[in-house]
Amino acid sequence: MVEFEQNINLEKFCTIKIGGKAKRVYFPKSFEDIVYLLKKSQDENKRFIPVGIGSNIVFRDGVLDEIFVSTSKLKKLIISNDNKNFYINAEAGVSFKHIVNIVKKYNLEGFENLSGIPASIGGAVVMNAGAFGSEIFDILEEVLWIDKGGNLIRSKKEEINYGYRHTQFQNGGFVLGAKLKLKLSEKNIADIIKKHLLERNKKQPLNLPTAGSTFKNPKSYKAGYLLEKVGLKGYRIGNVAFSEKHANFTVNLGNATFKELIKLWEEAEKRVLKEFGIQLSREVQILP
Repeated sequence: MVEFEQNINLEKFCTIKIGGKAKRVYFPKSFEDIVYLLKKSQDENKRFIPVGIGSNIVFRDGVLDEIFVSTSKLKKLIISNDNKNFYINAEAGVSFKHIVNIVKKYNLEGFENLSGIPASIGGAVVMNAGAFGSEIFDILEEVLWIDKGGNLIRSKKEEINYGYRHTQFQNGGFVLGAKLKLKLSEKNIADIIKKHLLERNKKQPLNLPTAGSTFKNPKSYKAGYLLEKVGLKGYRIGNVAFSEKHANFTVNLGNATFKELIKLWEEAEKRVLKEFGIQLSREVQILP
């Protein structure tokens, strides 16, 4: 039997701390556990929903009866090296903080721009997480994943359909792990990471629960610029708002509800469409 918890608040599984309750959240520890849960979701006609740190997701209100699958117990990690290249094989639940510690220890180049993202490997691969002009697929070698039929597949990067904040795994398949390729650096990587984190603190509302970037950047524009131009920087509905630090960051000011969140986003989409003729695309996913 796969370990699970009942009647658990889903706000624990997303960084903006908004959402209802799950009848059950499962905590698999192996490939076999995942296959069992995939079959269970099919047999019971329920959605199979992987959940990591939850920096780019928000849950609906109410009591949700789906197969919620936490990756928090999937934390195996192997480091190997070949001359100047280092390879990190990490399971889905390995956090970026853990990767940062490895990167600083060996002074490895390639991950520094991603260092401040509140993410785990699985979720980051699924959305092709990125920051400061870099994305995880820049350093990704291959992905170990499980298809809907329970088959374990190892795919090279070039075999995967991916793009800006998008991969094929958003349409199905469970990312069990990934292999990252980094190289020994002559730069002071720890110092670069420290500077990036300071930059984040200046520009992003890290003192409040947030889902990170709300909307994807459309071509030729930054979403934050568009939101600021239509008067939404600091704009608030109930207990949810666009940050006064960065207009594209939605923040929970305390006990915010899903309904308030959706009203805020719909207002933003309406204003930007009216003013600029641009239909914003949400980066934050709504589950289920």
